[in-house]
Amino acid sequence: MATFKGIIFDFNGTLFLDSPLHEKAWIEMAVELRDKKLTVEEFRIHGHGRTNKTIIQYLLGYLPEMDELERITEQKEKYYRELCLQNSQDFKLASGAEWVLNKAKELALPITIATGSYARNVEFYFQYLNLGKWFRREWVVLDDGTYPGKPAPDIFMLAAQKLHLAIHDCLVFEDSYSGIESAWKAGVGHIVAVEPRLNHDLIKVPKHLITYQNGFEGFDLNTYFS
Repeated sequence: MATFKGIIFDFNGTLFLDSPLHEKAWIEMAVELRDKKLTVEEFRIHGHGRTNKTIIQYLLGYLPEMDELERITEQKEKYYRELCLQNSQDFKLASGAEWVLNKAKELALPITIATGSYARNVEFYFQYLNLGKWFRREWVVLDDGTYPGKPAPDIFMLAAQKLHLAIHDCLVFEDSYSGIESAWKAGVGHIVAVEPRLNHDLIKVPKHLITYQNGFEGFDLNTYFS
C-alpha cells in the first residue's frame, strides 16, 4: 500500500452518522415539494452526498428561483438541526472516529473536511461536536454555491489545495456513491468507503483504489501513513 500525506474526510454519513436525520427531513420536505413520496433507497442514490440545490432540483424537476431555493434549504436544515438536538444520544461522532482523528493529530497529518453541508450547518457542527479540536475551520470545504457538488470532482480538488497537497497524496473517507465517484474523478490516492450498505456493483472505482470498511472501528492509519 502506498503511503499518503494527508486526509480528507466527508462529514455527513461518515464522521457523523446523521443519514437517518437527513432522510427524515428530506422525506418531510418531499411531501411539500412533490406528489410522489421519497423513499429511503431513492434518497441514498439521488440525495446522499449531494448539495441541497441538486436535491431540490431533483425533487421539483426544475431549479427554482434563488429566493425560493434559499427558503426551502433553510426550512429543511432548520428541521434537521432540531432533529440533531432532539436525538442528543446520537449527536456525536461515529464510533472509532475520534481515535482516527487523534491518531492523525499525533502523526501531525494535515486533515480537513469536504462536505455538501452549507455554512450554517458547519458552524453548528463545530459548536456542538468540538470539531476545532482536530480541524481548522478555514480549511473546511463546504457548499457555498461557487462550484458543482459531488459527484463532480471540484470539492476534493479544493480540499487538497487547502492542505497544500497534491490530490494523489490524499486519503479520503467517504460513505456515499456520489462522494466516492467525486473522489475518484478528482484523482485521490485512495478511498476508504465506511458505509457497509453500499452496493459494490454500483461503484466503478478500480478495486486497488478503494477499501471497504465498516465504519472507523479497527481502522489502522499506519497502513496508509509511514
